[in-house]
Amino acid sequence: MKKVDKKEINIEDSFKTLDKIIEQMDDDKCSIEKGIELYEKGVKLVNDLSKRIEKIDKDLKVLNK
Repeated sequence: MKKVDKKEINIEDSFKTLDKIIEQMDDDKCSIEKGIELYEKGVKLVNDLSKRIEKIDKDLKVLNK
C-alpha cells in the first residue's frame, strides 16, 4: 500500500475524512476501542488541519500587505 504524503491530501479531503470519522464514531455499533482509535485519528487530523489553515492565513496576510 502506497503511503500518502500529507501535502498530497487537500484540505477539503481532510474535512471529508473527518466527517467520516465522526459518522463512524456516532454509529451505535462502534466499540469503545474503535471509538478511541477514531478519536485519536480525528485529533491528529484536526491538529494538522489547524496548522495548515494557520499557514494559509499567514500567507494570505503577507500577500495582502
